[in-house]
Amino acid sequence: MKLTIDNLGKIVHSELELNDLTILVGDNNAGKTYITYTIYGLLNNWQDFINYDSFELIETTLKSEGQITLNKEEIIALVSKSIVSESENFQERIKDLFNDKEGQFTDAKVRLEFEKPNQFKNSERTIQIGKSIIIEGKLQDNILLISYTKQSNIELDDRLFKRVIGDIFSSLVFDDIFPKPVIITAERLGISLFYKELDETRTSLIDSLQKLNEKESDIHPLELYMSRTAYYATPIRDHISFTRNIEKIKKQTSEIDSTYSMEIIRDILGAEFKKDNKHDIRFYTKNKKNNKFDIPLYLASSSARCIVDIYFYLNHKAKEGDILIIDEPESHLTLKNQRLMAKLLVSLINLKIKVFITTHSDFLIKELNNLILLSNPFEGKESWLTKNKKNYSKKDKIEFTKVSVYQAKDGRIEKLLLTNKGVEIPFFDDEINHLFSISSDLDYLID
Repeated sequence: MKLTIDNLGKIVHSELELNDLTILVGDNNAGKTYITYTIYGLLNNWQDFINYDSFELIETTLKSEGQITLNKEEIIALVSKSIVSESENFQERIKDLFNDKEGQFTDAKVRLEFEKPNQFKNSERTIQIGKSIIIEGKLQDNILLISYTKQSNIELDDRLFKRVIGDIFSSLVFDDIFPKPVIITAERLGISLFYKELDETRTSLIDSLQKLNEKESDIHPLELYMSRTAYYATPIRDHISFTRNIEKIKKQTSEIDSTYSMEIIRDILGAEFKKDNKHDIRFYTKNKKNNKFDIPLYLASSSARCIVDIYFYLNHKAKEGDILIIDEPESHLTLKNQRLMAKLLVSLINLKIKVFITTHSDFLIKELNNLILLSNPFEGKESWLTKNKKNYSKKDKIEFTKVSVYQAKDGRIEKLLLTNKGVEIPFFDDEINHLFSISSDLDYLID
């Protein structure tokens, strides 16, 4: 999937294609967060790019015959008609996505391109409207059957009918094209610290609205709500919602085997997380005799609070085809743990979860290069792995074709060259070389 983004804050023009692992680097204030939030918003609202008028023939056939069958060629043809590359709906949504109250993103434009599918997974979808109208879709062996039944004389509005048909078709056909995004923002340290207070604020707001209603106050409830709503961008609000709802999330079971990924997280933290009976997140050790602890999340280290959402996502929400978006995954980690974070990200790719990150970590990139190198066949590989088994296993590898690295610079996005030996990032390397050069000069002068 390729995105073209223009006039988005400091980003004058950018072209970016999502890979299994997509990495965005660049200086502070280069526009990385703008791009990250836009990608999240697009994947979360890809229905904005659906042309619902393209389903008019299906609507007519369903109303007259009650069902319609589309073969593979007809599905592919409808795919081309039903997706637009630019969306006025998403254009308007950008303002809400960034909570842009000053019109900073009025001229922003996003263009979407993707490779049309030619194979489709078997799946089903049913939408019921009221008690009398049911529209069902079933996709099996590249044949799509849509049926329409109603038990009254009530007719759906044409626009609503096409919307429902479009939603059924899109959910069955486009589900593999648009991965479900989960975002972990750079604000995660504060979110994990204050999520309880956020719940208390929400409860207080509801109580206030109820009291206003009881007293028939002159203050409109909407005014009170708006006055107490923070200036959060949508990705931050969604991240807050994820953390706040971990009690519900932990009742779910992940669809993937994240055993190895969780081992890496435990190596990073030296501990685990749990939810207690008071609905608090706790950070604890299981088997350590020395330095054993069981503490609430707000007393845990900053590194623990930065990883808690990844932990619960992997245990309870993750499934193949997701895309996990992380702003600076190396945040608050030691150099050793930044290297482990690279291994963690690769383990997710190997579980068929796509990953998009921004990073300032040269160590994370250098370790990623090592994992790319380990995907190559070479003489002595088995003995090398045996010698270094404390740090690497056969699972720690990723092919370079699955990785894309982009650098934000001067209002544009540049794709960096990546080979079977990894990637060189001038943004990092130039600064490191300059640092060593200064150190060498000073050392020489002192001697």
